[in-house]
Amino acid sequence: MSKKKNIITKIELQKRNKDRVNVYINEEFSFACSAELIYTYSLSKDKEIDIDSLKEVIDKDNFIKCKSYALKIIERTYKTERQIFDKLVQKEYDEKIINKTIDFLKEYKFIDDVKYAEAYIKDKLKSQGKNRIKYALINKGINEILVKEKLSCLDSDIEENTALKLAEKKYRLLIKNESDNRKIYKKLGDYLVRNGYNLDIVQNILNNIVKQEINDLNMTETQQERQDEDVSKLYELAEKRYSIIMKSEDDSRKIYKKLSDYLIRRGYSWDNIKSVLNSIMK
Repeated sequence: MSKKKNIITKIELQKRNKDRVNVYINEEFSFACSAELIYTYSLSKDKEIDIDSLKEVIDKDNFIKCKSYALKIIERTYKTERQIFDKLVQKEYDEKIINKTIDFLKEYKFIDDVKYAEAYIKDKLKSQGKNRIKYALINKGINEILVKEKLSCLDSDIEENTALKLAEKKYRLLIKNESDNRKIYKKLGDYLVRNGYNLDIVQNILNNIVKQEINDLNMTETQQERQDEDVSKLYELAEKRYSIIMKSEDDSRKIYKKLSDYLIRRGYSWDNIKSVLNSIMK
């Protein structure tokens, strides 16, 4: 019985990478390669080919092209392992080639999630709180355990001092256009929460910066404590639900909607929900 012939039935340009093509053998997808190889090996529709003889060349070509593209990405800006992986998937490289490229980049320290996390934290700590930094790194694909470990090593006084400086600057801007002490208090608190500072730091700073304004608020101590407790519970609930949703959903817009819908059903106000979601997801 004669061996079945391998006939090229279609050669098409990839949608996301016009320098690469998909080759179909006997009406089925067979491999992807550089468009350059099509000309080098005179491949065309209806031509019979020996797939085995081309396989090694194709794999080597794919790896070189994939590696070259990855290095170009890193030249522009340092990336996490997950970010590089996603970029290569978008360019329609085979997963086997992508993993080989990732191994190469890690071996030669072109990507290093530990160093990335350390550098990111050092830079962002100048203007953001731990909560915002944590979720930003997780969204970039950094392992959550690694992120928590690095953040736990930070001096809490540094974070609070930065928050205080940001709050003082924001307060000076607010009082230029706002005279209502309640609105100043709320806007300043929301600003700090959005920037990732925990409620203990926020409350402490508000007491220091707008102490007189707090005394002017017509809110009983019991009401204030209840409100703080509600926001604290909301933040804790949102964090837990966010971690669950992220396991099955990658689209940030869908995550935002699912999380906000969940919190609304639990009876929390939209203003508080927005502040907490902006802190967790930015």
